[in-house]
Order: sequence, then C-alpha cells, then structure tokens
Amino acid sequence: MIGTLTNLLFVEIAVTVVAIAMLVWRSFVDMKENDHLVLDDAEAHLGREQAVIRQKVNMLTKYIHVVGVVWSVLAVVLAGLFVVHGLSLI
Repeated sequence: MIGTLTNLLFVEIAVTVVAIAMLVWRSFVDMKENDHLVLDDAEAHLGREQAVIRQKVNMLTKYIHVVGVVWSVLAVVLAGLFVVHGLSLI
C-alpha cells in the first residue's frame, strides 16, 4: 500500500509540474495577443498572426482543462488511499 501511495504521489507531482508549465506557456503566448485590433489592408498580416496566437491559446486551454481533470482525479484517489491506509493502521 505504501508503494502505491508513493507512486501515485510521484505521478501527482509530475502532473502538477506539467500543469504549471502549461499555464506559464499559455500566459507567455497570451501576452502577444491583443483584444482589439483596428487594421487596414496593409496590416492584414497582423490579423492573421493574432488568429494564429488565438488558436494556440485555445488549444493550450483545452489541454490545461484535461490536465486539471487528471490532476483532480489523482488527488481524490491519493487522498482516498491515504485515508484507507490510515484506517488500516488502527
């Protein structure tokens, strides 16, 4: 049981590191995005760049949601195993 808890704790730490890295990367990419652009025909390439940035941010957000769900499930399982292990010692 202790080995399972230790392994799950390492997996939880790894998922947490991945989640933090993804959040930092999304904020880095999001810095380049402007909320409102007024462009003429000569600056159309800026609009295309913003569309690519928006697409990247949306893609990262989907993956961040998935990692968040995985992290939550692992946290609940880890807490449950910790409680079961604690009760088995009584």
